[in-house]
Amino acid sequence: MLSPTSTLSESNLFLVIRLLVVHPYSLLVMRNILLSLLSLATLVSCQKEDSAELKVGDYPQTWQFVKLKSPWTNVVLTGAELPYQEKYVFQADSTFIKTRQTGNQTTQASGTFSVRSYSGRQYTILTYSATNDLIGSCYSTSLREDLGLIATDTLRNTWEACDGPRLEYKRVKPSPVVD
Repeated sequence: MLSPTSTLSESNLFLVIRLLVVHPYSLLVMRNILLSLLSLATLVSCQKEDSAELKVGDYPQTWQFVKLKSPWTNVVLTGAELPYQEKYVFQADSTFIKTRQTGNQTTQASGTFSVRSYSGRQYTILTYSATNDLIGSCYSTSLREDLGLIATDTLRNTWEACDGPRLEYKRVKPSPVVD
């Protein structure tokens, strides 16, 4: 029969043997995982980020409505399927005009804009000069509308955050001047 002292010694011996047999392999595996993670982190941090950015000096800018996605049905409409045509024109003096054409009817709204960065993404913050049905906002009395730059040539409204439609706009390249 084993005494409590001998059991403890045998347990310690078993632990030491287990560490010697298993531990070096575990250290090798852990070291390889750690080196792989560090290599990946270095590689990712050294890559140039291809973030979308509005160039402040590139005005005027025209952005055309190209896509609508319903939050309720997930139906996506583009091109001739869109219920109306719409565009934003941003000027160098930080003013904008939003124009919507539905059939023969044209509606406009205007105001000022600023470009800000939040959480690594650029947003164009529109402040309308008066209440208008063209304002796409979560708040019915708000004069503010936010557009996120999701690619170098794509703006998306933030209205979908409160179950409004997702609207996307593509930047229209200016026509070359012909002499």
